[in-house]
Amino acid sequence: MKINEVIRKYRKEQNLTQEQVAHYLGVTAPAVNKWENGISYPDITLLSPLARILKINLDTLLSFHEELTDAEISVIVKEIIELMKKNGYESGFERGENLIREYPNCHNLILSLAGILNAYRSILSVERNEKYEAKIISWYEMEASSDDSEAANTAIASLGHIYIAKKEYNKAQNLLDKIPQPGYDKRMLQAILYASQDNNQAAYEIYEKMLYKAANEICSILQLIIHLQCKEEKMDYALTYAEVAKQAAELFDLGSYVAYTPKMFVKIQTKNKEESIELLEQMIDGIDTIGDFKTSPLYSHMKFNEVGNRKEMIELIKKALENDEELDFLREEIGFKRILKRLKE
Repeated sequence: MKINEVIRKYRKEQNLTQEQVAHYLGVTAPAVNKWENGISYPDITLLSPLARILKINLDTLLSFHEELTDAEISVIVKEIIELMKKNGYESGFERGENLIREYPNCHNLILSLAGILNAYRSILSVERNEKYEAKIISWYEMEASSDDSEAANTAIASLGHIYIAKKEYNKAQNLLDKIPQPGYDKRMLQAILYASQDNNQAAYEIYEKMLYKAANEICSILQLIIHLQCKEEKMDYALTYAEVAKQAAELFDLGSYVAYTPKMFVKIQTKNKEESIELLEQMIDGIDTIGDFKTSPLYSHMKFNEVGNRKEMIELIKKALENDEELDFLREEIGFKRILKRLKE
């Protein structure tokens, strides 16, 4: 909550009038009214006595430790995406920056906003990119020093990817060295404990979350191996791995869009126009299958957040196709123009 909302909420909980609060603090009732309506703010010297009369601490008054739920964060992310698409990247970035100031200790919010704003820098071909990148890095650096180990490790990993892309390899290695070696995963034992207590729903949910995470990690690792093989021009090996990645995506119900992505990447690297366009069309056909895992029997006990819809996904893909320099060899092809037109329609 904003400070004006906090003041109003706790004043009413203490059954105090604005006049009583004003008298205690030595200010006027209209001043308190302005605070509660967000028109002005209390002087810094009044914060401690204000917190005392409201019977809260300064952290609560200033919302330093306020957390947002995953559902609330999901709504915020969607709002910022819509804002960027409608009014441009800068407006979305400013909104995200203000929210991070408002919730400086909400790790999930900061990491979610840093991630989405970092991704859209490339998607929207943002000008003054370095300015935004520096701010995003500062958010990740702040989280990397957090007492929350999970948030810190996530931030360190994200920073590592940024530094690798910038070819600042020493910084990336230094960050990587800070991440502790993986220890025992207590989730498995927790699930066994739940099952022993006949809490099968909770056990299923843990097992399925582990399965879903592992399935995505398998596909990501295969994709990274394919990138490496293409870099070394080992295209036959890359195609073999692409077929394995396709089977994995199908086996774990991740959707045909995910299944066709690795092979399309290989064909783009070889500048094979005909097959690249054919695979792109198959991927577009598979857009509606991206969310298939949500209805898969493999993950039937899991709860998934709504983080996007078909229209948003199509818009992202269209932007990527329009801006990806690796696709320049396809720009004048009739089939490629047909795909872009199809996405716009």
